[in-house]
Amino acid sequence: MENVKEKLTGCFALVFPDLDPAQYETASAQNMGDWDSIAQLRLLTAIGEAFDREIDFEEFEGATSFEALEKALQVQ
Repeated sequence: MENVKEKLTGCFALVFPDLDPAQYETASAQNMGDWDSIAQLRLLTAIGEAFDREIDFEEFEGATSFEALEKALQVQ
């Protein structure tokens, strides 16, 4: 399986094109003003496409940081 971090980085680049790639791993809804509910939906949709899987949005509801998303995806 491809590296989870690499795929997740691609999703962040797609959803947050103005974010410096060096900041992806520390990105969270708490420290990014443009990470709102719409951005969360777009991010989860991008993750579903990148990982070729159906995303249960409720399962990822609390995953509002790069780190939390990475951990949740590694468990899957």
